[in-house]
Amino acid sequence: MIHDDNRFRKIKNSILTRVVLFICVMIVIGGCIRYYFSYHLIHSHLFNIVSIHQEALAKEAAKEIVHDLDVRKQFLEKAVASIPLALLEDPTNLEKRLHDMHTFNPLFSAALVIIDPSGTLIAKSGTEYQTGERAYAQEAFFKSVLEDGKLIEMPFISPLSKKVIFPMSLPIKDETGKIRAFMTGLTYYEGSDVFDRVLNGHIGQTGDFLLIDAKRHVFIAATQKALILKPTPSKGKNSLHDRAIEGFRGSGITVNTNGVEELSAVVSIPNTDWFVVSRIQTQEAFAMESNIQKTLIWAQSISLVVVPAILFAFLFFFFKPLRTSASLADKMSLGEVPLTPLPIARMDEVGYLTAAFNRLMSMLLASQKELKEIAHYDYLTKLPNRLLMLDRLERALLRCARNDTRLALLFMDLDGFKEINDTLGHDAGDQALVEVAKRFSALIRKSDTLARIGGDEFVILLCDLDSDVASASNAANFVATQCIEALKTPFVFKGNAKILGVSIGMALGDKASTLDAMMVEADTKMYQMKKKSSVD
Repeated sequence: MIHDDNRFRKIKNSILTRVVLFICVMIVIGGCIRYYFSYHLIHSHLFNIVSIHQEALAKEAAKEIVHDLDVRKQFLEKAVASIPLALLEDPTNLEKRLHDMHTFNPLFSAALVIIDPSGTLIAKSGTEYQTGERAYAQEAFFKSVLEDGKLIEMPFISPLSKKVIFPMSLPIKDETGKIRAFMTGLTYYEGSDVFDRVLNGHIGQTGDFLLIDAKRHVFIAATQKALILKPTPSKGKNSLHDRAIEGFRGSGITVNTNGVEELSAVVSIPNTDWFVVSRIQTQEAFAMESNIQKTLIWAQSISLVVVPAILFAFLFFFFKPLRTSASLADKMSLGEVPLTPLPIARMDEVGYLTAAFNRLMSMLLASQKELKEIAHYDYLTKLPNRLLMLDRLERALLRCARNDTRLALLFMDLDGFKEINDTLGHDAGDQALVEVAKRFSALIRKSDTLARIGGDEFVILLCDLDSDVASASNAANFVATQCIEALKTPFVFKGNAKILGVSIGMALGDKASTLDAMMVEADTKMYQMKKKSSVD
């Protein structure tokens, strides 16, 4: 469990983890920024494109309506011009003429009639007509043409067929300008081409057309048949419709009376109070926008997975030398592996850092070596000091117990050394000590130890001697004699020859010996020899 916690902590604190998390955060932030600006840019462009399309559709519908009106107007004008005033007094022949006109060019699918100023039918052709005295006097379209002289009138629902009829009228005047009669053409919405684009046109799945009378606030025509001749929404129900009634022409987004958001385009019908509306629900109009949004989100999601994965793989291999070095350094700091220079894979920033670490480690090893020497070796003679000598003596005693061998400990104190210090100075004394160390070192084996434990005191530890006491004693005495002989050669300091002597105390040890006992015995015997030589 502790191992897992440490592993998790290492992963959490890893540079690789932090870099990848940082990149993920930057991808998310960058993606949100791109999505925000892309969304508004796409929405703006898409709105412009759809608006242009809707306006084009509305203009095309308006163009067709104008064409329908112009064709019927031209027909009525020609028809009125072709009827002699005298024919108004001959209903039979007038009706025959009217019938011929209507049959030759049946633009007015419901009926083509001539009505006198009182509203009484004079002649007719078709099926949609009313007979009787002043039969048309109360009709709204007749009142309008009688009073205002309007060519185009409000459609109405026929009391005979219950169908929607669109009327157009022109007055028949005499030479003085007096109105003698009216020629009226009546066209069924159903089964004719009048307002065909508005009545039968669809835009996508949800779009349609409206033809609105801005003055009377009435739907003249609509793709949704239920709206025909119904009043338009009251003010405040549809903001774009309110603006269109007031004269706005163009496109915009609004919410209709059913609470559905739609994009509508408004175009006027020239020489009328009418305008055409092409509309489509924004959900359908901007369906592409939804797809683009989904694509952006998918792209962002994929990049959030792919980019960190690629980055992780790259950084994983890129930082592998750093991870290896960090792991080795960690193990070296815990003492699990010896201190060694870290490997350098390449000389980049990591390589320079590793090289610097290796240099620091080299300095540390050098310092450790120096400290070790200071702690275990004499600074002057470079021989083992008292501490290291005691450690080696302890180990030698363990080997004696294990191998059933003996050892010898020689304590040596120089005679005449104080005189050199007092007469020639401490530098000469130091030279004497170094020279003594050299001479003694030449007399012992590599497995033995020569140590300086005091000012002019030296110790020789002879290890792995024969288990026989006599043999071990002879070996120790031989070394002691050699040391005495080695000092008989004079020492020359600043042109002065000096001879040094040495007092030696020896102690033999075996598996039963102890460190303290041997030290005391050797030291005691050395002082005994020192005292004896001074008496002599």
